Amino acid sequence: MLSLVLGSTVMLVLQQPVTLPRPAVECAAHLTNPRARHNCLGDLLQEAEAAMAVAAAGAAEEAELADLDTGGMFGASAALEAAQSAWTAYRDAECARRGALMILSEESRRDVVLDCQIALTRARTTELSEA
Repeated sequence: MLSLVLGSTVMLVLQQPVTLPRPAVECAAHLTNPRARHNCLGDLLQEAEAAMAVAAAGAAEEAELADLDTGGMFGASAALEAAQSAWTAYRDAECARRGALMILSEESRRDVVLDCQIALTRARTTELSEA
């Protein structure tokens, strides 16, 4: 009975998605060097956006195939394009909102915005990859 419970617990743990720490935590080695911290966050955003571009390309390919199969009746490619455009506008507005709530230095607000953009971009990449 114990092995069944342990086995079930291990399976539940293995099925949980692995989450990265917040981007600001990933760049914590540069806590006392604002320029290095900002550069670290900028690099993480570039990596996240590159990964999202790959996932979006895969989603676009899938949408194109759906359009071919249906004669374009449902407009999957156009819907994906609209969704990506709206998502980018949402991400940027939401992260600007989060930054505006911080009563910190301008430099710190920029880092809050970058942290947000990275986290949301990573989440969108997962969404596009799983759909």
